[in-house]
Amino acid sequence: MTDETKMIGPPPAEGNRFRAAVGIAALSAGLLGLILLFFVEIPQRNENALLLALGIVLGWGGSVVQSEYGASTTGRKAADLALRKAGEQ
Repeated sequence: MTDETKMIGPPPAEGNRFRAAVGIAALSAGLLGLILLFFVEIPQRNENALLLALGIVLGWGGSVVQSEYGASTTGRKAADLALRKAGEQ
């Protein structure tokens, strides 16, 4: 059994539209929340919780976009190359 057959499932497809849609939705919701902060008055004791929630949503959206378009594509190609080299030996 080679390393390639030990994989649990198929590798993630590049350009997956669902992941891109989730990232865009999360970033849009976070940015909309930031824009609304200028127009909606928030009680003083709720500001920190709201800012924390907005930061989590923006971070989540940013990580989805980064994994879709960032350096992970290069990482996957390097991992595939390493698996092929290991299989040849």
